[in-house]
Formats: sequence, structure tokens, C-alpha cells
Amino acid sequence: MWAGFLLDSGRATFRKIVRPAAEGRSLAGSTLWLTAARVTPMATGFLFWFLAALTLAPKDLGLGSAVVAAALLTVQAGMLGVGPATLTLLPSQDDAGRRRLMATSLATVGLSSLAVATALLLITLGLGPGVGQAWDDAAVTAGFLAAALFASTAYQLDHINVAQSRADLALVRSLLQGLTQLAVLLFCLASGYRTVMAVIGAVAAGAVGSVILGMHQLHRAGIGPRWKDGVRLSEATRLLGPALRNYPLMLADRAPGYLLPLIVAATLSASATAAWYVVWMMASAVFFVPQSAGYSLQAKLAAPGSELALAGRALKISLLLTLVSGGVLLGAGPIFLNVLGPQYAPHWILLPLLVPALILSCTTQIYYGICRAYARFAESTAVAVLAAVVAVIPGTAVAHAYGLPGISALWLFAQLSAAVIAATRLKYLARGPGG
Repeated sequence: MWAGFLLDSGRATFRKIVRPAAEGRSLAGSTLWLTAARVTPMATGFLFWFLAALTLAPKDLGLGSAVVAAALLTVQAGMLGVGPATLTLLPSQDDAGRRRLMATSLATVGLSSLAVATALLLITLGLGPGVGQAWDDAAVTAGFLAAALFASTAYQLDHINVAQSRADLALVRSLLQGLTQLAVLLFCLASGYRTVMAVIGAVAAGAVGSVILGMHQLHRAGIGPRWKDGVRLSEATRLLGPALRNYPLMLADRAPGYLLPLIVAATLSASATAAWYVVWMMASAVFFVPQSAGYSLQAKLAAPGSELALAGRALKISLLLTLVSGGVLLGAGPIFLNVLGPQYAPHWILLPLLVPALILSCTTQIYYGICRAYARFAESTAVAVLAAVVAVIPGTAVAHAYGLPGISALWLFAQLSAAVIAATRLKYLARGPGG
């Protein structure tokens, strides 16, 4: 009897998660669900990269991580600001408008990500050293393009879920994505296929699974994209207006994190690239907390009747969760690196430099969320560009002179610069959206 009761309860809970409800979730709930959706694939990613590090040669692992970083950079560059624009536009639409906007946004992101991936492939191929040498393998090239396309689409589905205050749906997809890429990697390793393609192929397969489930969630709820009305040049033009105003901010904020592994790959050894990517992946799991708080705040502020007072609550939530997550990273990170082996263990020293940067980003991401909601793009983009310049421009010279600790310290200084300005502006903006 109890088994039947638990089974029925589990089915009901799963149906509630998979099917969007009419009502959305609170700011705290949305932040927590979106954070979980971001961190879940990172948690399975720990095991993913752990197995890859134990079984792949350092050269293959370093090159594979560089290709994955290139795919993730393509996701950020190929979005064209469509994701953040969706958070502002979707909540105010009626049902037909939402379905049309979803179709337009997904088609736009898909096409633009393929264009950016192709451009990045040609640029890195011309540069030669580093990730460019991966394109000698046609299968890796195809895997990279597939990963870029489907990861971009999955990322846009995340924005759609957040705009609906249903970030819990993104969690379900993220779980499937992480488990799928882990299963594909295990299959490759068990089959004796231990090359760069095992890594990028697994990442691509996980993204495909996430997109398939995401489309199923929307269609089953009766709010699937309206392709006939949405895939039109006029609709894309209407969306790209606000999207492109978001684009410089999004690109300046996110691209440096994906450029750094490419800089490391081009200036240091493949083994250093592998070590950096593992540490950076762990830090990125924590960074998703402040980023999720900023996006959730933006979606709430875009809804009718919202008040800027929500920003204070969002900042407190972000700081609390980031402090806890950062503490866990400082405690568990060295243990994880030690388990990976002597090649990775010494790099625990990077964590005390990266965790403070993550805490500082709480203020910056809340500031960006407010600026996106109230269309204050010029000032927020200027702050993000400043941080990007500080982190990226000296990157090659710093990597040559000081190695990975130098790159980490440079990132900390960049985040400190942005956070100081963001905190000053937040105090000013707290007087009201009129400024």
C-alpha cells in the first residue's frame, strides 16, 4: 500500500515539475531553481571530468576542454542578447505572443550560434596552436558545431523557463543533460574510444537531450512555440531590437570566462589547460548562483507592478547562497583535485583567489539585472567592458609570467573593479528606477 502511495506521489510531483503551472514561482524560489539547474550539470560534470582526467591523456584532455570552452564561448556570443531580452519581453505577452516570441527567439539563436561557431572555427584554424589543431579531425569539427547549436538552444530554453518563473523545468533538463553526457562518455571509455571526440561528443549529446525534453515540456503544457507565426523576418527584426541592446552587456560579462581557457591553451601546456579547466569548472558552479539571482531579479522586475525593493532581497539571497557554496568549494575542492592526481593537486591554490571573485560578483550581477530590466545598458555595459579588458587584455602576458595563479589573480582584480562600481551605482539606483 505504501509503495503504491509513494509511486503515485512521485508521479504527481514529476507531472507538476514537467508541466508548467499558470502561476510562477517567487524570487527566492526562481533563484534557487535556476541555480540548481545551472549547478546540476556541473555536479555531474565533476564526475565527467574526473573520469576523463583519469582515462584520457593530458594532451587529449587539454585539447578537449579547449574545444568545449570554444563551444561555450559560441553559446554566449551566438545568443545576440536574445536570452536577456526574452526575460524582459515574455512576461508582458499574452499566450499567442509568448508562443510566437518563443519560436522567434529559438530560431534566431539557432542560426546565429551556427554562424558564430563557423566564424570561431575559421579564426582558430588560422591561428594554428591551441584549439585550432582540433579541427584536423572532421568528427571533432562536427561535434563542436552540434554542441554549439544545441547548447545555445538549451540555454535559450532556460531563459524561456525563467521568464515564465518556472526555472524548475530547467532543472529537469539540466539533470538529463548531465546524465546523458556522462553516459555517453562512459560508453566511449568502455569501448576503448579515448580521444578528444569522446569529450565533445558527450557534451553535444547532452545538449541534444536537453533540447528534446525542453520542447516536449512546452508542447505538453500547450504552450509550444508557434513556428508558423514566429519564424518570420519581421518577428526576428522586432526581437533583435531589444536583444542587440542586451548583447554588448551579455558578451562583455560572460565571454572572458570562456576566453581564458583559450588563452591558457595558446600560451601554456595542454596539461595546464586541463588543470585550469577543472578548477574553472568548479568555480563556475558557484558563479551560477549570483548569475541566477540577477536573471531572476530581472524577470521579476519586468513583470507589472514590480518594485526595485526586490533588489535588496535578491542581493541577500545571492550573498548567502554564494558564501555557502564558496565555502563548500574551498573545503571540498582541494580534496577533489588531490583525488585526480599529482598533476591537478597543486592547483588548489587557485581556489582562494577565485572564491572571493565569486562573492564580489553577487553585487555586480544584481546590478546587471536591474540595468537589463530598466534598459540602462550604456552604464552596465561600460562596467562589464572594464572588467573584461582587465581580465583578458593582459591575459597572455600574465600567463607567461605567472602561470595559472597569475590568471586567477587577474580575474579577482577584474571582479573587484566591477563590484566597486556596481555597489556605488546600486546605492544610487536604490532611490528609484528613475535614478
